[in-house]
Amino acid sequence: MLIPDWLLSRYEKLIRRLQAGRLHHGLLLTGPAGIGKHVLARELAKTILCKNNSTTGACGQCQACLLYEAGSHPDMAELVSDKQLGVDAIRQGIGRLNSTAQLSGNKVLVIPKAEKMTEAAANALLKTLEEPTNNTFILLLTNRPQQLLATIVSRCEKHIFPAPVTADALKWLEQQGVKDASEALLHAYGGAPFAIVESLHQDKGLEYRAFTEGLDSLLAGSKDAVSLSIDWQEHAERVVGWLQQYMHSQCIKYPDKQTIHLYEACTQARKILQNPGINKSMILSCLLAEIKQTG
Repeated sequence: MLIPDWLLSRYEKLIRRLQAGRLHHGLLLTGPAGIGKHVLARELAKTILCKNNSTTGACGQCQACLLYEAGSHPDMAELVSDKQLGVDAIRQGIGRLNSTAQLSGNKVLVIPKAEKMTEAAANALLKTLEEPTNNTFILLLTNRPQQLLATIVSRCEKHIFPAPVTADALKWLEQQGVKDASEALLHAYGGAPFAIVESLHQDKGLEYRAFTEGLDSLLAGSKDAVSLSIDWQEHAERVVGWLQQYMHSQCIKYPDKQTIHLYEACTQARKILQNPGINKSMILSCLLAEIKQTG
């Protein structure tokens, strides 16, 4: 996937610094989830590894590029985890950086969800950030920089990426084949166009349209809170975010104590869902039942 327009100038600046030999060995890319940071990081990694890179990026034809596209470049490692990222995984990634580059070029380690690192994992990475081996680059990505160790943040060069402006995001969504792209849809996904595309392409993903239909059914009495909470529990954080947006719009229309209370209940539920081991179905069920009662 090509780098979107709203990230292109930043990407080109990083490439120019690479060409000039001034690219920092530890880059921390932060900003909202779903705006394309991972796409930028992967293209940057490909360019760093490319034998014939230029100011426009990787050549796409050298051995390094072909191995990268095949997912088998020996000097490239990406550590992905939906749960915690432990010390063993970090040590394995660092081990590849500390060894001699097999293609006699650069080495790259990408960590897409750096906030998932345990404290032990972060400390294991810290030494490499403090004393990097030659031709080594570490790209850390996160939408929650406050969850990283301060020592990790201080050893990296920080790049903050804002969400795209609405017009740019809608244009990009249309180019990706999202026919019903709208400002409301973009707002529902927190201004994150990549999150919208990902949701549409996932077989088990919950689309905003399905959420609104379910909420309408709940308020009309044809669906109950328990069954909806079971259906939506895998997407609990996203659903509660949408419910919070819904209640915010209701507060604007009907600024009474009950509506404001429900908005605050949604806010509290989002915080609770950040804790591990939470019964997501129960949190959703209670919240949906309250909303139905006042609907």
